[in-house]
Amino acid sequence: MADEIKFDRAPYKVTYVDLHGEKKTLRRVPPAKLHDALPTDVVRLDRKRSDDFQAGQDYEVAGISPRQPNVLQLKRTDGQTTFVEYFDTTLKEEVAVREGVDPRDRPQNNKYLLWP
Repeated sequence: MADEIKFDRAPYKVTYVDLHGEKKTLRRVPPAKLHDALPTDVVRLDRKRSDDFQAGQDYEVAGISPRQPNVLQLKRTDGQTTFVEYFDTTLKEEVAVREGVDPRDRPQNNKYLLWP
């Protein structure tokens, strides 16, 4: 997968100029990813974000930044997006391919095997 997101917590440096004109450099480490959602998964929004993003509706995860892995970018069907914290959502459907999990072994892909 070429567009795979990695959450390896590798340190990175941020360089900026402060109010006094001095160049400063900070070393930062991304926080640990605390949820199971991946881009293209479907999540339910538990807390209202705005009039366009109501609580109780399902949205697609458009993206997750490797430097802020606990913030999800949600996308509506008309293309509008917003950013929310992971604890404001509930994972409803795993669409993205998981490492070590064969898509054929997922329960929703084997519904024809279940007795009525």
